[in-house]
Amino acid sequence: MRRAQETPDRSGATFTGGTGWQSPEYEVVDTALEVTAYALVTR
Repeated sequence: MRRAQETPDRSGATFTGGTGWQSPEYEVVDTALEVTAYALVTR
């Protein structure tokens, strides 16, 4: 689960241009999206 959380956190910082938009809620949602995508791919 650690790897899945690091990836969206990194891309999130890049996507927002590092404007400090990184809120815990945003991180959780991004992680959930990544987990969902992973589940669909490995189905």
